[in-house]
Amino acid sequence: MRRALASFDGRLFPDEPRYAAELRRLLLPECRSVLDVGCGNEGRLLQLVPGIPDAVGVDAQVPTTGPHAAYRQLDIRSLADAFEDRSFDAVVALDVIEHLTREEGWGLLDAMEAIASRRVIVFTPNGFLPQPPAPDNPYQEHLSGWSTPDFERRGYRVTGVNGWKPLRGPYAEPRWRPRSLWSRLSMLTEPLVDAKPQHAFQLLCVKDVEAATDEV
Repeated sequence: MRRALASFDGRLFPDEPRYAAELRRLLLPECRSVLDVGCGNEGRLLQLVPGIPDAVGVDAQVPTTGPHAAYRQLDIRSLADAFEDRSFDAVVALDVIEHLTREEGWGLLDAMEAIASRRVIVFTPNGFLPQPPAPDNPYQEHLSGWSTPDFERRGYRVTGVNGWKPLRGPYAEPRWRPRSLWSRLSMLTEPLVDAKPQHAFQLLCVKDVEAATDEV
Protein backbone atom coordinates (compact mmCIF):
# COMPACT_ATOMS: atom_id res chain seq x y z
CA MET A 1 0.00 0.00 0.00
CA ARG A 2 2.78 2.45 0.91
CA ARG A 3 4.55 1.75 -2.39
CA ALA A 4 1.31 2.36 -4.30
CA LEU A 5 0.70 5.61 -2.45
CA ALA A 6 4.24 6.77 -3.08
CA SER A 7 3.86 6.07 -6.79
CA PHE A 8 0.52 7.87 -6.87
CA ASP A 9 2.01 10.83 -5.01
CA GLY A 10 4.89 10.95 -7.50
CA ARG A 11 2.51 11.22 -10.42
CA LEU A 12 0.48 13.96 -8.74
CA PHE A 13 3.42 15.92 -7.36
CA PRO A 14 6.50 15.67 -9.59
CA ASP A 15 9.91 16.41 -8.11
CA GLU A 16 10.64 19.12 -10.64
CA PRO A 17 8.58 21.81 -12.40
CA ARG A 18 6.98 20.82 -15.69
CA TYR A 19 8.90 23.52 -17.56
CA ALA A 20 12.22 21.82 -16.74
CA ALA A 21 11.38 18.94 -19.07
CA GLU A 22 10.23 21.42 -21.70
CA LEU A 23 13.53 23.31 -21.47
CA ARG A 24 15.46 20.09 -21.95
CA ARG A 25 13.36 19.27 -25.00
CA LEU A 26 13.93 22.72 -26.47
CA LEU A 27 17.68 22.83 -25.88
CA LEU A 28 18.91 19.25 -26.20
CA PRO A 29 20.41 17.92 -28.32
CA GLU A 30 20.47 20.46 -31.16
CA CYS A 31 21.49 23.55 -29.16
CA ARG A 32 25.10 22.84 -28.29
CA SER A 33 26.05 26.44 -27.48
CA VAL A 34 23.80 28.44 -25.16
CA LEU A 35 24.11 31.99 -23.84
CA ASP A 36 22.54 32.15 -20.37
CA VAL A 37 21.55 35.80 -19.82
CA GLY A 38 21.31 36.83 -16.17
CA CYS A 39 22.74 33.48 -15.10
CA GLY A 40 23.12 34.37 -11.40
CA ASN A 41 25.38 32.56 -8.97
CA GLU A 42 23.65 29.19 -8.85
CA GLY A 43 23.61 28.28 -12.53
CA ARG A 44 19.88 27.60 -12.49
CA LEU A 45 19.66 26.85 -16.22
CA LEU A 46 22.29 24.13 -15.98
CA GLN A 47 20.56 22.67 -12.93
CA LEU A 48 17.41 22.32 -15.01
CA VAL A 49 19.19 21.32 -18.23
CA PRO A 50 22.46 19.53 -17.46
CA GLY A 51 24.58 18.41 -20.36
CA ILE A 52 24.74 21.55 -22.51
CA PRO A 53 28.22 21.24 -24.10
CA ASP A 54 29.01 24.97 -24.28
CA ALA A 55 27.08 27.22 -21.91
CA VAL A 56 28.28 30.79 -21.29
CA GLY A 57 26.83 32.71 -18.35
CA VAL A 58 26.33 36.48 -18.41
CA ASP A 59 25.51 38.58 -15.36
CA ALA A 60 26.35 41.84 -13.62
CA GLN A 61 27.75 39.70 -10.83
CA VAL A 62 29.27 36.35 -11.77
CA PRO A 63 30.81 33.61 -9.61
CA THR A 64 34.51 32.84 -9.72
CA THR A 65 33.64 29.19 -10.32
CA GLY A 66 30.44 27.53 -11.46
CA PRO A 67 28.82 25.04 -13.83
CA HIS A 68 29.08 27.17 -16.98
CA ALA A 69 31.95 26.69 -19.42
CA ALA A 70 32.72 30.41 -19.18
CA TYR A 71 31.38 33.63 -17.69
CA ARG A 72 31.15 37.23 -18.86
CA GLN A 73 30.54 40.01 -16.37
CA LEU A 74 28.59 42.80 -18.02
CA ASP A 75 25.41 44.85 -17.95
CA ILE A 76 22.88 42.78 -19.91
CA ARG A 77 21.50 46.00 -21.40
CA SER A 78 24.69 46.09 -23.51
CA LEU A 79 24.38 42.46 -24.62
CA ALA A 80 24.29 43.37 -28.33
CA ASP A 81 27.69 45.08 -28.06
CA ALA A 82 29.33 42.07 -26.40
CA PHE A 83 28.36 39.21 -28.76
CA GLU A 84 28.22 38.77 -32.51
CA ASP A 85 25.04 37.99 -34.39
CA ARG A 86 24.20 34.26 -34.65
CA SER A 87 27.08 33.35 -32.34
CA PHE A 88 25.07 30.95 -30.10
CA ASP A 89 22.58 28.26 -30.99
CA ALA A 90 20.24 29.46 -28.25
CA VAL A 91 19.95 32.46 -25.97
CA VAL A 92 18.02 32.00 -22.71
CA ALA A 93 16.82 34.48 -20.07
CA LEU A 94 15.16 32.90 -17.04
CA ASP A 95 13.42 35.42 -14.76
CA VAL A 96 15.43 38.33 -16.14
CA ILE A 97 13.41 40.65 -18.38
CA GLU A 98 11.11 41.77 -15.55
CA HIS A 99 14.13 43.33 -13.82
CA LEU A 100 14.45 45.84 -16.67
CA THR A 101 12.21 48.68 -17.74
CA ARG A 102 9.91 48.01 -20.68
CA GLU A 103 12.16 49.94 -23.06
CA GLU A 104 15.24 48.07 -21.83
CA GLY A 105 13.34 44.79 -22.11
CA TRP A 106 12.50 45.38 -25.77
CA GLY A 107 16.17 46.09 -26.39
CA LEU A 108 17.16 42.86 -24.64
CA LEU A 109 14.79 40.86 -26.84
CA ASP A 110 16.25 42.51 -29.95
CA ALA A 111 19.74 41.54 -28.84
CA MET A 112 18.82 37.97 -27.91
CA GLU A 113 17.07 37.41 -31.22
CA ALA A 114 20.12 38.71 -33.11
CA ILE A 115 22.65 36.62 -31.18
CA ALA A 116 20.71 33.33 -31.40
CA SER A 117 20.97 31.20 -34.54
CA ARG A 118 18.26 28.70 -33.57
CA ARG A 119 16.15 29.60 -30.58
CA VAL A 120 15.36 32.27 -27.98
CA ILE A 121 13.75 31.29 -24.66
CA VAL A 122 12.36 33.78 -22.15
CA PHE A 123 10.86 32.88 -18.78
CA THR A 124 9.04 35.64 -16.87
CA PRO A 125 6.07 36.30 -14.54
CA ASN A 126 2.70 36.81 -16.22
CA GLY A 127 2.05 40.54 -15.89
CA PHE A 128 3.65 42.91 -13.41
CA LEU A 129 4.52 41.23 -10.11
CA PRO A 130 5.64 43.73 -7.44
CA GLN A 131 8.88 42.54 -5.91
CA PRO A 132 11.34 44.61 -3.86
CA PRO A 133 15.12 44.20 -4.03
CA ALA A 134 16.50 41.26 -2.06
CA PRO A 135 18.59 42.15 1.02
CA ASP A 136 21.72 40.78 -0.65
CA ASN A 137 20.85 41.59 -4.27
CA PRO A 138 19.45 44.96 -5.40
CA TYR A 139 18.96 43.58 -8.92
CA GLN A 140 16.03 41.44 -7.75
CA GLU A 141 13.57 44.33 -7.94
CA HIS A 142 10.89 44.05 -10.63
CA LEU A 143 10.63 47.07 -12.94
CA SER A 144 8.23 45.81 -15.61
CA GLY A 145 5.54 43.28 -16.41
CA TRP A 146 5.07 41.21 -19.58
CA SER A 147 2.01 39.52 -21.04
CA THR A 148 1.27 36.85 -23.64
CA PRO A 149 0.49 39.36 -26.45
CA ASP A 150 3.85 41.10 -25.88
CA PHE A 151 5.62 37.93 -26.99
CA GLU A 152 3.12 36.58 -29.50
CA ARG A 153 3.38 39.79 -31.53
CA ARG A 154 7.11 39.06 -31.89
CA GLY A 155 6.52 35.49 -33.07
CA TYR A 156 6.94 33.61 -29.78
CA ARG A 157 5.01 30.54 -28.71
CA VAL A 158 3.82 31.08 -25.15
CA THR A 159 3.05 28.38 -22.60
CA GLY A 160 1.63 28.93 -19.11
CA VAL A 161 3.73 27.44 -16.30
CA ASN A 162 3.94 27.27 -12.51
CA GLY A 163 0.21 26.94 -12.05
CA TRP A 164 -2.72 29.28 -11.55
CA LYS A 165 -1.59 32.89 -11.13
CA PRO A 166 -3.33 33.77 -7.81
CA LEU A 167 -1.56 30.95 -5.93
CA ARG A 168 1.92 32.51 -5.97
CA GLY A 169 3.50 35.83 -5.12
CA PRO A 170 6.96 37.51 -5.04
CA TYR A 171 9.93 35.18 -5.61
CA ALA A 172 7.34 32.62 -6.86
CA GLU A 173 6.57 31.70 -3.25
CA PRO A 174 3.09 30.31 -2.46
CA ARG A 175 0.88 33.00 -0.95
CA TRP A 176 -0.27 30.91 2.00
CA ARG A 177 1.09 28.51 4.58
CA PRO A 178 2.00 25.74 4.78
CA ARG A 179 3.97 26.64 1.67
CA SER A 180 4.86 23.05 0.86
CA LEU A 181 1.16 22.20 0.55
CA TRP A 182 0.26 25.24 -1.53
CA SER A 183 3.28 24.71 -3.74
CA ARG A 184 2.09 21.21 -4.55
CA LEU A 185 -1.45 22.41 -5.13
CA SER A 186 -0.07 25.04 -7.49
CA MET A 187 1.76 22.31 -9.43
CA LEU A 188 -1.50 20.41 -9.75
CA THR A 189 -3.03 23.35 -11.62
CA GLU A 190 -0.25 23.48 -14.24
CA PRO A 191 -2.10 21.37 -16.86
CA LEU A 192 -5.02 23.81 -16.62
CA VAL A 193 -2.94 26.83 -17.63
CA ASP A 194 -0.57 25.17 -20.09
CA ALA A 195 -2.59 26.30 -23.13
CA LYS A 196 -4.08 29.34 -21.35
CA PRO A 197 -1.01 31.34 -20.38
CA GLN A 198 -3.05 34.42 -19.52
CA HIS A 199 -4.15 32.58 -16.35
CA ALA A 200 -0.71 31.21 -15.43
CA PHE A 201 1.71 32.56 -12.86
CA GLN A 202 4.61 32.55 -15.33
CA LEU A 203 5.18 32.46 -19.06
CA LEU A 204 7.58 30.27 -21.02
CA CYS A 205 8.14 32.04 -24.35
CA VAL A 206 9.97 30.41 -27.26
CA LYS A 207 10.95 31.82 -30.65
CA ASP A 208 12.55 29.74 -33.36
CA VAL A 209 14.88 32.31 -34.87
CA GLU A 210 16.00 30.01 -37.68
CA ALA A 211 12.42 29.63 -38.90
CA ALA A 212 11.73 33.34 -38.50
CA THR A 213 14.84 34.19 -40.52
CA ASP A 214 13.84 31.82 -43.32
CA GLU A 215 10.46 33.53 -43.62
CA VAL A 216 11.97 36.98 -44.18
